[in-house]
Amino acid sequence: MKELEEWFKLKRYPHIGLPITIKDYNRVKNYVSNPTTIAKHSFFPLINKSILKRRFRSNNLIKVRNPSGKWERIADNPKVRETYFASHLDALIFSKYNSLLTEAYENYIKDEPFNDAVVAYRKIPVEIGKEGNKCNIDFAKTAFEFIKANNDKKLTVIVADITSFFDNLDHKILKRKWIEVLNGKQNPRLITLPSDHYNLFKGLTKIRYVIAQQLFEHYGKTMIVRRGIINSSTEKEYFRKSIPDLRFAKEKNAVAYCNEKEFIANNLNLIISKKNNAGIPQGSPISATLANIYMLDFDKEISKEVDEISGFYQRYSDDLIIVCDMEHEDEIINVLNRVVASNKVKLTIEPKKTKVYRFEDLDGKFTGYAVDHETKEPAFGKPLEYLGFSFDGRRALIKNTGFSKFYRSMKGAINRGADYAKHSKNPDNNLFKTRLYKRFTYKGAGRKVVYRPSKKDKNVYEASKTYYWGNYLSYVYKTNDTLKELNGDNSIKNQSRRFWYKFNFLLKQSELKIKK
Repeated sequence: MKELEEWFKLKRYPHIGLPITIKDYNRVKNYVSNPTTIAKHSFFPLINKSILKRRFRSNNLIKVRNPSGKWERIADNPKVRETYFASHLDALIFSKYNSLLTEAYENYIKDEPFNDAVVAYRKIPVEIGKEGNKCNIDFAKTAFEFIKANNDKKLTVIVADITSFFDNLDHKILKRKWIEVLNGKQNPRLITLPSDHYNLFKGLTKIRYVIAQQLFEHYGKTMIVRRGIINSSTEKEYFRKSIPDLRFAKEKNAVAYCNEKEFIANNLNLIISKKNNAGIPQGSPISATLANIYMLDFDKEISKEVDEISGFYQRYSDDLIIVCDMEHEDEIINVLNRVVASNKVKLTIEPKKTKVYRFEDLDGKFTGYAVDHETKEPAFGKPLEYLGFSFDGRRALIKNTGFSKFYRSMKGAINRGADYAKHSKNPDNNLFKTRLYKRFTYKGAGRKVVYRPSKKDKNVYEASKTYYWGNYLSYVYKTNDTLKELNGDNSIKNQSRRFWYKFNFLLKQSELKIKK
């Protein structure tokens, strides 16, 4: 089979209809490459899921230290993020048109002064002519390097978060910028969207969705699952199976809630329509590129204002950072609020999430600290936080929240392993240590190519196109290597040392639990 095009990215989540496979490539390619067909395509409703993100805050009522000596934190209201998943064919249509729009967007901004300022959802090479693209680590490093390079000045750093970014993108502005990017800067020819693009625009702005849990319950908590057929390495069979909870769908190899005919016959009453003038679904393959297109005027104006005072501007999706001389602090904050609320953007910046930091020489040390956004009162000891890192003017570290999440995952996995070993139908006191070591220690941190038996000779293993991407510690080590020059040492790697002790401590506790 010839090389697959990059937009052909198969999804594994269950949806309406059976999943698309590599065998469907030619059929799907012919379908999505035909503008006339796409102009008439009827999109299935999106599947909606609410993702809860646990959050913790300091206990301001009772100042108590936990056994480790740190101040006790209590659970805060969880953050709810609504995600929407397109059906498998719809997702590939969005993916194909995303590749077209990405190319048009890149051509549009390649000569713009703000080209380097927009960093999310783009392929920006680490080094020109070499493989590998930049990620959040590199973007944070660029911002921190700018601050450190200006350590002879008094600086202000503004970090802002646009409120409910994807939910508030104005449809009229989005359509206008979409047309503008397709036209390009030379010889504009379009006054409206081509019919195929317009059909996508309608599918993304006139949102129709089904709540996953309701669809699951409608079929009596059953889903279509896939399994192999005996004596066949390629053939699969599909059948409906009872699943106790939607959380176990992946574990049970569920691939669909129902087929297309079942849905049309039985489930149209479950469809919910969003009738408003703003918002696109977060999570579709094309949403991120459309968000960048939408923000063209914002990026252009903010970049111009910041460049005029020799500052620094960077936007990573709805998170943005501006660095300027302290004397321009109020001016830039006012410009930021004015531009984001203008008729060109029609968004808002959440005041609670607008953080202001100052960097200056304090007692011979270049130091960063937070200041109250309104009162300007300093909060020494609170360093700059951006893209998952903290920076105090001298070194950058991974925020503790990342390690806390990793520790909770580790503790949960080990405890579940112990419960399964002790209480499963066939208890064998086996904790599956190898799997745990691979997931939570340096032993599984190496990223490598997966080797599989050759089709010609099963005794010979060949490199596949699949990679084992490691675990969270892989990210820690990569971050350490990237920021080592900035920090001057292995500060970030040292942050993870305690996890080896914690892992083994939890492992011993679980082994004792199994033996009881």
